[in-house]
Order: sequence, then C-alpha cells, then structure tokens
Amino acid sequence: MKKTGGVIAGIAAIAVIPAAVLVYWLVMGMTVIFGANAAGCFPNEQGTTQTAELDVDGVPAGPIAGYKHEQLVNAAHIVIAAQKLGIDGRGQVIGVMTAMGESSLVNIDYGDWETNGVRNPDGSATSSIGLFQQQEWWGTPAERMNAQTAASKFFASLLKVSGWETLQPTIAAHRVQRNADPYHYAKFFDAASEIVSTLTGLPLTSGPDAGSCAVGASGDYPPATGTPPGPWGGHQNGRIPENLLTPIPWQAEYKLRGDATQALIQLNAAFKAQFGYDLPINDGYRDYPGQVEAKRKYGDNAAEPGTSNHGWAMAVDIGDRGHWAIGFNSEIFHWLKQNAPAYGWQHPPWAAAGGQGPDEAWHWEYYGKARA
Repeated sequence: MKKTGGVIAGIAAIAVIPAAVLVYWLVMGMTVIFGANAAGCFPNEQGTTQTAELDVDGVPAGPIAGYKHEQLVNAAHIVIAAQKLGIDGRGQVIGVMTAMGESSLVNIDYGDWETNGVRNPDGSATSSIGLFQQQEWWGTPAERMNAQTAASKFFASLLKVSGWETLQPTIAAHRVQRNADPYHYAKFFDAASEIVSTLTGLPLTSGPDAGSCAVGASGDYPPATGTPPGPWGGHQNGRIPENLLTPIPWQAEYKLRGDATQALIQLNAAFKAQFGYDLPINDGYRDYPGQVEAKRKYGDNAAEPGTSNHGWAMAVDIGDRGHWAIGFNSEIFHWLKQNAPAYGWQHPPWAAAGGQGPDEAWHWEYYGKARA
C-alpha cells in the first residue's frame, strides 16, 4: 500500500520533475540512477520467437515467487495490458512490481483511507482502489477495479515518463505512483521478474548475449548465494566503475552493488522500526586509492590494498549516533546478529571477537541467501 501513492497520481503524466524536487532528492540521497545502472534482469524477447499474447486461462496454479493463482492471474492481466501497448518485458516487470507494492497483486476495493486514514493534501479522504491503488481521477470505480483497464492506465502514464526505459525500475514506478518512498518498489523486483518470465516463457537476461542475470539495480553479475564477497563482473577489487554501484539512500555518499543496497534497504526498514532511526553507516565501497589511504591510517588493522571486501562493494561499516563504530557489547551489534542474516547480511567469522582478526564488530558483509 502506498503512503501518498495515489494522492498525486492525477499529475503522473507530467514527465519533467521540477528542479527543486530533483535537488531535494539528490540532497536526501534519493539519487536517480540512469544508464547501465538500471539494466537489471528482465524477461527479454531478443533471440526468442515469443510473439503470442498471454492467455489468462493458461496461468499456472502457482505459487510462483510466493504468489498464488489469483495473484498470478492479476499479474497476467497486467502483462496482457502491456503487450497490447507494445511494452516489452522490462515494462511488464515494472507494472507487476508496482502492483505488488500497492496491493500484493490482490484487486482490493479499498485503500489507504480505509486502512490508515490517509488524506490527500487538500484534506479529502483518499479514494484508492484496485491493483494499483488508483484514486478517482484515474477513472470510474469499475475501470479502476478492472485489472487490465487499471494496468492500461498505469502504462499510459509510464510511457509519458521521460526516459522511463533507462530509469531504475523503482524510480520509474515512483514517477507514476508518487509513493512517499521512491525505493518502495525495489524489494518486489526479483519476484516480478520471475513471475513475468514464467508467465511469458521469456528468458531472464540483462542483454541478448548475457550469460548471467543481474540481481538488483546494477551490473551484470550472478546473485549472491550465501558466500562471502568476491570477484564479479570481471572487475578488479577497488576498481569497479562507480556508475555500476547504487547509493545507500539515507547516506548517499556510500555506494554498494545493487543487490547489496536493496538488501540493506530492507534491513534498514526493520532496524528503523526497532530503533527509530536509520542504521548509521560509516563506510561502503572503498576504491583502490581509498584502500591505500586506509592502510596508511590503520596499518595492520586494514586489509592490503586490492584485497578488502569493501573493494567488492559488498561490505559496510556500522556505527551509532555519536559513535564511529559499534562494539561487540552494543545493542545494535546484538540486534544485527539476530536479524541481519535474514536479509543476506553477515558478520564474517574473521571479524568476530577472538577470530582471525582484526576484531571488528562494525564490519558487515553481504553474502546473500543460499539457494534452497
């Protein structure tokens, strides 16, 4: 469900964001990612013979990516609406992930006013309903409750967003929905890709010649599957092009690989619910010159330049308000030990108290999740 989602959706057709708003996003770390950074892993028609329109009668019972048959049928309606407009797999995924974020792919006849008392800026009650939680200016109740019609209206607005094809998917969705959090839809990306790929029979690929799929918002790399950080994308440690990395939204000076950033966003949401503030980060990707400087400053307590896991853009250092680093006895450390692995973040054995060392309670790495 959106927070302000459909509140401003009536002006979603506006393709150009006011400069003041864009500056605000940049200052607050809500950086817009373009080009290769937004490539992702989408169902791709190149090299296939896929031309037939999807038939909802052929939707499998499920589950797919945890979604049941009714939800998959609604996803199929979204895909069909996109196909009728000539929108490819990338756009289809954006449509499905948006509906996941708004309604969990359930065509519900109520919205934020009924559940949370959310009002429009003018004080009126919100009127959001349907898969995309569209308000009354999107159409009649019957239109908004018709899955394909609602999806067609969403895609019509998406097509008016300047450069939507190369925007980070969650940002493209946000430009239409105007969610309070531009990154709200990111966590639904992988599931939406899997569903669209399964329904259409199109392979998941980041390009016609790609040998592996990207996970998250950037790069061409296999997913993290529960092992420590290491080489990816053919890049050398500390020499990864920064346009392949994604800023940490609440501390945009630090960047990580796209999937690590998305997992950290989800971990941060749980942390903020517990502690009331964002997880304090004091380091992320560390390029080679940065590793040289760290070695100069910290000596044996820093990795040899070119070997730091910070150089793979899959590690962060964590502090607390007023403290550069957390300790082994801190409340945050104990909370992370209990909760971070569920999001793919691990405290590596070498950094544990009494481990190979150096002992670093603050150093956490993105391992991802082991495949079942």
